[in-house]
Amino acid sequence: MTEKTEQPFILNFDSNHHAVIEPDHDQAPFRFHSRLLYAFVPKNEIDAFLDQHLHRTIGEFESVSFSPKIYEVELNGEYFTLCQAPLGGPASVQLLDWLISYGVKQVLTVGNAGALTDLPENEMLLVKWAIRDEGTSFHYMEPGQFIDLNQNFLKQVEDVLATLNLKYDEITTWTTDGFFRETPKKVAHFRQLGAATVEMECASLAACAQFRKVDFAQILFTADTLADIENYDERDWGYESHSAGLEIGSKVLTKLGKNE
Repeated sequence: MTEKTEQPFILNFDSNHHAVIEPDHDQAPFRFHSRLLYAFVPKNEIDAFLDQHLHRTIGEFESVSFSPKIYEVELNGEYFTLCQAPLGGPASVQLLDWLISYGVKQVLTVGNAGALTDLPENEMLLVKWAIRDEGTSFHYMEPGQFIDLNQNFLKQVEDVLATLNLKYDEITTWTTDGFFRETPKKVAHFRQLGAATVEMECASLAACAQFRKVDFAQILFTADTLADIENYDERDWGYESHSAGLEIGSKVLTKLGKNE
């Protein structure tokens, strides 16, 4: 019997790139475009977006409970990969790691987040830092409180947003695994650390992308608000941002570098 230790196992990062089960273990016959729009939006919003753009199905991810199709989308003569993303760090990273193994090299994620400060609903935000209050990122990088997204790819996204004349704020987000454990104490603590939003994937996805040496950026839109912890307001869950996120994300991707 091994000796017990006070240190949680999650802090024992293993940098070995070889795993018993590799992301491409299924040896699927897929080759995805290098630019990925990874969308945390409902399936009906994906379908409505596809109805407006030239596209074709180029793959499918199979799992026991979530099996999204992978699409090739053409916009202004440029092609990118589109995939609906599942909720939460573990599931979204499992799928992203698989997509990377079949050709994805630049990842732009769009989705909603809860506001921790007095932000209106459906405000567009670009993440520069993510606070690692989840578990998945610790399997992809050394332990730490924050992950820095302020890299060259973020600057490219900023430049494209400027050409599109879109207004946004650059923020720190709090990534958590515990949707129903966002207690008043925790909300106050992470707001004090500078977090403007709370969501469930950013730190996890950013860590996976850094581990796999691919580009990553995340655009968030405000949904519900936790700014007043005594009067929580779900508002309209950022519903209006779903289609806007898909349109903005696709425009940003197709205006980035054209090398596949």
